[in-house]
Amino acid sequence: MNRAFFVMIFAGFTYAVINCNVAEAAESALAAGGEALETVLELCGAFMFFGGITQILERAGATGAAVGLLKKPLRKLFGSEISDEALGAVTMNLSANMFGMGNAATPMGLKASKLLNPDKRASAPAALCLLLVLNSTAIELFPATVVAMRYAAGSKKALAVVFPTLISTSVSCIVGIVLCKLCERRKSR
Repeated sequence: MNRAFFVMIFAGFTYAVINCNVAEAAESALAAGGEALETVLELCGAFMFFGGITQILERAGATGAAVGLLKKPLRKLFGSEISDEALGAVTMNLSANMFGMGNAATPMGLKASKLLNPDKRASAPAALCLLLVLNSTAIELFPATVVAMRYAAGSKKALAVVFPTLISTSVSCIVGIVLCKLCERRKSR
């Protein structure tokens, strides 16, 4: 990636030298750097705010409540062949994703994937495939990252994406589950 950026910057400055616009190119680069720093600082503030909200939700027991609500449906979805420990890790991972806590969800997702494939087979078991699909299409109750980015960009209606996100992630999750189950059924024939 560093090489790609180097090539783009080098090509831009080479073009500027050829067209005798070095001063304008340097001025534009410095202005863009300032704008990037301003955007990063705005995003940091928004991420800290929404990170604090998610921490409050987590400490208030929202994640634990989600685990309690999700455990039985996930047991039916994954079947009885997975261990309680794996199911707990899957549940924690998905509930953290639902509240937009992707960074907190990652360690539990990694733990769940190890527990779902203990033999480290080259081909992933159906339960691991289902976990990956659920992670990729996770139903998001509150898209904290997107709201933070919209807020930092100056959106007057930063929360306008919450309902459409909930609908689109729900539909994609349902479609993903159906396709996973169809593939699992087809493979078992």
